[in-house]
Amino acid sequence: MSNITLKELAKKLELSVSTVSKALNDSFEISEETKVRVRAMAEKYHYRPNILAKSLKMGRSNTIGVIIPYLSNPFQSQVLEGAHQAAYENNFKLVFMQSRENSKMEQDALKTFRQQNIDGIIITPAAESHIKTLKQYNQEFPIVLVDRIDFELDTFKIGVNSEKGAYDATQHLIDMGRKEILLLCGKNIGINKDRIAGYKKALLANYIPLDPSNIIQVEYGQTREELIKNLRILLERRIKELDHSIGLLGTTDTLTVASLGILSQLNLQVPSEVAVIGFANTEMAESLNPSLSTIVQPAFEIGYLGVSKLIETIVSKNRFEMAFNTTMLESRIIERKSTKA
Repeated sequence: MSNITLKELAKKLELSVSTVSKALNDSFEISEETKVRVRAMAEKYHYRPNILAKSLKMGRSNTIGVIIPYLSNPFQSQVLEGAHQAAYENNFKLVFMQSRENSKMEQDALKTFRQQNIDGIIITPAAESHIKTLKQYNQEFPIVLVDRIDFELDTFKIGVNSEKGAYDATQHLIDMGRKEILLLCGKNIGINKDRIAGYKKALLANYIPLDPSNIIQVEYGQTREELIKNLRILLERRIKELDHSIGLLGTTDTLTVASLGILSQLNLQVPSEVAVIGFANTEMAESLNPSLSTIVQPAFEIGYLGVSKLIETIVSKNRFEMAFNTTMLESRIIERKSTKA
């Protein structure tokens, strides 16, 4: 049976179109008895609202754009899961694109979303992101920052206390008796500043001198194969220069997981020779050999809160008068065999 229209439904109920519409939208103006009657008839005849007409009437498309660096990244895919859940609960649709840490691709995504008449965007800015560009687009439609939030943009920001996460992970390695602690970073990734700061503070708190050579930065704007190849070269070179037992902290899923494979190729035992811990939300952490100790971030909650705050902004009568704030969620360490003596 084809879907019945609102007008046809009203005729069958012998009510006005306005009354039926209000009943379906749970208006306080309509009695509960009428609401029950209208809903029952709507279900009987498979009534479905005309989303396009409703969107035009409200001046919204009920569509949210999401821009993240990599769709395949475990952390970012979990952010998407949370974003989808919040959108679904509020009758919004999601459209997502990836920037691949490239500011040009990010700007192209922003232009595409503007052409599609989206209502707003949540974004994890690319490493090279220009705040000036984001500020310009934020005047046209609301933008909420998620994960990488260290940007001067007047909006809601949802992130993780990355500095504390890196501090706790470094301290964990120090407690194992590791004095030489390597930090693996992606070059020019905005979140690095906080994680490097946490790493440095942990060294300082334990009277361990900072050796800049122990901070290994890898170019992130390349293929995964090239990234891992270059990471191996840098990691092997530095490890050969060290005599002490080593601790290794990875700041991203890719670097943390890749380091285990590289150490195995170099015939280095984990954790006896090199203890490994890192920021990683991958579900494979338990299945790796050895199982990987991780700093797990609440990625689902970041996505969920990001979309919830964006929708709050979208439906606001005047978003430019809203009191924006920053939400910092806590990460947690899961200790597994890669750091167990």
